[in-house]
Amino acid sequence: MLIGLGLLAACEGVSSEKIEQWKGTQKGPAKIEQALRSSGVAPSLRAQAAAALVDLGTPERVDEAMATLPADQRWEILKSLIPVHVKSMESAPVPKARDARDGLFSVRAYAQPEEQMQIDAAILTSMEKDLKDGRFVGGRHSLDKMLAVIGASSGPMLVRLLLDPKAPYKGLAELLLKVGDESAREKGGAALVRRAAAESEIPNDMWIALGTLGGQSVTEFLTQKLLKSPPAEAALAAKALQQARYPSVLPLALRIAADPKANNLVRDEVFGVVEKIGGPAAQKGLVEIIANDKKDLVRYRAYEAALEAGKVAAVLPALQAFSDKLSFKKEDVLDFLVKDISKLGLPAKPAVLDALSSPSALARITAVWALEAPLANPRQSLGKASDAAALLKLADDKGSPKGFPARVTVGGEAKRVAAVLQKRGS
Repeated sequence: MLIGLGLLAACEGVSSEKIEQWKGTQKGPAKIEQALRSSGVAPSLRAQAAAALVDLGTPERVDEAMATLPADQRWEILKSLIPVHVKSMESAPVPKARDARDGLFSVRAYAQPEEQMQIDAAILTSMEKDLKDGRFVGGRHSLDKMLAVIGASSGPMLVRLLLDPKAPYKGLAELLLKVGDESAREKGGAALVRRAAAESEIPNDMWIALGTLGGQSVTEFLTQKLLKSPPAEAALAAKALQQARYPSVLPLALRIAADPKANNLVRDEVFGVVEKIGGPAAQKGLVEIIANDKKDLVRYRAYEAALEAGKVAAVLPALQAFSDKLSFKKEDVLDFLVKDISKLGLPAKPAVLDALSSPSALARITAVWALEAPLANPRQSLGKASDAAALLKLADDKGSPKGFPARVTVGGEAKRVAAVLQKRGS
């Protein structure tokens, strides 16, 4: 077939002029593809044919042809094709330049390491122009995809753009987080801090970009904002810290969360920081807040955060942290304690069953109601008919959290829920 294509192309007398003429005819694309595939055509003309197909909006023809060519022929074509695409990327209007970049990226996999470096440099130069002008949408190949393939060598370009006070920062931070190495991310974070410090009022997108990229410089900057800024700005700094795990911030976050004098808005956002960091230390600090804070809503918020930070391991410690000297409303227990357990789904069931034997009446009745409550799927619940026996063991339990009506006891609710579960079946 290749011999036949070569003869056909030779008969047509392939030349630069012919390729340009064919671009404007109905049968031209097929003839151009034949020229690309033909071993009897000079590599420079085959490269011109490949570029012409890209220019005509049929890059898939190039992909299919290049995939079938012997490696030595592809290499010869690439030597001429790279500069053709580079020239288009530098001088053509944006849509055509983007097509040329996509075409160059498509053949990158066939290039030798030295040529790949040349291709990457050209793509990054082209991409830098787009990103500086706020064009984050790629063509046939997304910017994310190309940067991911190019890898860490794209980091310096993104850092350079982040240093530019006119370049958009949110999208750049997201890209650098995906493709940059630790050094590039830290430099990018330092660049963002420099730009943020120059703002009289930090825009919301800047807070998002800082939280997205992170790093030592960003963490230090956000921590200082959290400590020393007015409440509205401090809350924004805490919200930015929620976007990634910053373990070094945990002691400060727990201290603010536990401070009854802290601003309510800041305090609430800081609970979100502790949730994001998570882990045993976060869970322990939140359980202490449940045990010691004097405000109902703060204790419930700490409970919610504890279950988010420690997942099922936090259920029993968090429930038992509520003092039996406190007064509770049934609706609060259902709305806060039970619902937060339900959010954990089926993995929470062993912890709930353990809570049935807790010395805390609040923990026991919460566990009873958690077995009855619906999960995310209303047709599911933690409790099954097989759990009725465990509930009926509590039938004589006269315990009741302080503040509950006298008729609402652990035993009475256990019998009621057992009957409900038995009707549901397995």
